[in-house]
Amino acid sequence: MMMTERGMVAPAAGGSVLAQFDDILAAAAPELAGHVQAVAFDADTGRLDVAPAYGTQLRWSAPKLITATNERVQGANVRSVGVLAPAPVKAGPAPAAGRTRPRPCGRE
Repeated sequence: MMMTERGMVAPAAGGSVLAQFDDILAAAAPELAGHVQAVAFDADTGRLDVAPAYGTQLRWSAPKLITATNERVQGANVRSVGVLAPAPVKAGPAPAAGRTRPRPCGRE
């Protein structure tokens, strides 16, 4: 009650959503466990942002994920799941650590 009076319910729920995300995901969509990470939760809008490896499959599982989150985290009130694009991979030169240089041939 003290948290509610001081406006602390939303941040506590948001922290719980992120802290418990692995368990929530395992209950809602176990096939995605280890492939999805919760990035942010906005308690004002009820939006849970996740970074996936399997974006389409996560979008299909969003209703189950929302239900599981709201059942497991009291006061979370998640209403939508935002599927974020995976971080881009930077292109660059291949590392040379594993390469060996050819040895010069000696002349006789």
